[in-house]
Formats: sequence, structure tokens, C-alpha cells
Amino acid sequence: MESHEVQLASYPDGAIAARDFRIATAYVPELGEGQVLVRLRRLGLNAGLANRIGGPDTAYGPGIRPGDVPASDGVVEVVESRSEAFGPGDLAVRKSPWRSIDVADAGELRAIPEPDPDVPLEAHLTVLGHVGFTAYTGMMRFGAVRTTDTVFVSGAAGGVGSCAVQFAKAVGATVIGSAGSPKKVRLLGELGADAAFNHHEGPALELLRAAAPEGIDLFYDNVGGEQLEAALEELHFGGRVVICGAASQYGKGTDSRGPANYTRMIHRQLVMRGFDVTHNEDLRPDFEADASNWLRAGKIRSIHTAIDGFDRTAEAFASLLCGGNIGRMIVDCDG
Repeated sequence: MESHEVQLASYPDGAIAARDFRIATAYVPELGEGQVLVRLRRLGLNAGLANRIGGPDTAYGPGIRPGDVPASDGVVEVVESRSEAFGPGDLAVRKSPWRSIDVADAGELRAIPEPDPDVPLEAHLTVLGHVGFTAYTGMMRFGAVRTTDTVFVSGAAGGVGSCAVQFAKAVGATVIGSAGSPKKVRLLGELGADAAFNHHEGPALELLRAAAPEGIDLFYDNVGGEQLEAALEELHFGGRVVICGAASQYGKGTDSRGPANYTRMIHRQLVMRGFDVTHNEDLRPDFEADASNWLRAGKIRSIHTAIDGFDRTAEAFASLLCGGNIGRMIVDCDG
């Protein structure tokens, strides 16, 4: 059986573009005992993956070199099975290579039990999926968000950011979000953010002070750079910073030096913490229970941009890195 896969064709010369990838034919091996044949239905794309192109191995996966097939979380449908855990037609989530049809060990799949027709498949890659779990882990465990907190989320209209905004609001916090266009700022209002600003409209510090004149308690950072420096200026004594991502630096050859005003952390006794969601699986049952309850109660919803067609995966990834998404960037592979 033949499949199709997206490979890195060459290292980018500057910003990552669709031309840096190619679609190739891949051979699908025979099923072994305990394995399943799966068809990719939805593929979620992550901006952080750009940091691994030509880069080192990380906890999220190995460095990506020409000829390699990237992988990210996807919703798959079982076509054939040699495992008692799955049968044809079952849906599951897995870390999926960018491959249309694939063979996987059954243990790699996390079943989607009794799919709800009112819950789109995309939700299992957003508020109920990996980016949701990332937002929940950073906000709840490392940010220790409280109802009395004023929380600033950068990149708040992205996949993780839109979940972080909704989760903070679900527990009753005051939320300020930043985004990169008027349309995205309007979305943050629809998600319940108490204030939001377009970071292209002026210096980040001025915009943050206008949105949160009394300061902030917690900063959930997906961007880094100028917005991180602004947050350090506005955090209350004993404030917290959770470093989830640094989208301002991904795939653009940007200088990765830290904030110029990091000494604020000394005098204000601030705490800055990065985290790796893959080492926090013990929190998943709490996440799944809370996110499911919030979804049923209408407190959260899936925010995503869907691109139709597996053959447009590279185009979708490049668009994601240029801010062409609202919420999670997802490839609809049914099209």
C-alpha cells in the first residue's frame, strides 16, 4: 500500500516557506501484531516545531533534517487492526508523522471515546487536545492561576493562547490578551478577555499599561521579546511568569537573547518558569475532567483555522509562522 508524506526538502534560507518541503510517496508496511493501520483525518500544527528544523533534539522530538518527516498531534481513524484495543472506524489521537496513511503501535493511540456529534474533530486538537493540555499545565500547575489574578496572555489568539485565555476566564481570573490583528483582538473579546490589544499598534509597554493600569499578577508567555520585557515591568511584587513559547523568534533567525530588564526579577521577587508538557502527564486526568466540564457548560470552545487538503500541509505551516491563523492551525485531511 502507498501513502503520501511531507518531508523537509532543504533547510530554509531565511523564514520558513512552503517550498522548503516536498510531498513524497511512502510505502506502508504490513501490519504486525498489536498494530493498527490509520488514516489521518486532522493534523494540528505547532509553531514551536520550527525551532527543531536544523536544530537539536528536544523533549518534543528530534531535530529535523532534510528528508525527515515532521510529526505533530493528529486525529486518526483506524482502517485495519491487529489489536484488541481498536477496531475499524475507531477514532483516536496520536503524535502523527505528516503522513496520510500510516501503521502505528496501538499503544501510541489515545482513543476518542464515543465521539460526540456536537464536538468537532478539531476540538480534540484544541481545547481537548495537546495545545489545551499545554495551556492547562502552564496556567494551572506552573502559573497557579487564582480567581483574584490579573493574567496577561501573549499570542492570545493562537492555539495555546486561545485555550489559556479561556481556561483563566473559566476559573474567574481577569484576563488581558495580546494579538497581531484587529480581527484577532475582536476574537479575544468574544472569548471573554477583559481587555485586549494589537501588539503592532505601539510599544508593548504602553499598550499593556493601558490595558492593565493596575498591573498584572501572572504572565503566560507564548511570544517572548518586547512583550516579555513589558510584562516584567508591570508584574506586581511576587508575580509569576510562565514561559510556554517564543513565537517572535521561531524560524526567523532572530537573536535569542533574554529580556534586557531581567533584573526586575530580583527587586520585585518575580518567579519565571519554563515547562515541558510531556513531563506532566500525571495532570492529564484533571485536565480532561475540567476541560470536558467547561466545554459542556459553554465556558470554552474550539478556536481553530482549518486548511483543506493534506497536500497543503506545508503551506499551512508556513502560514502559521506568519500569523495566518486564528486559534490552532489544523489541516483537514478529508478534503
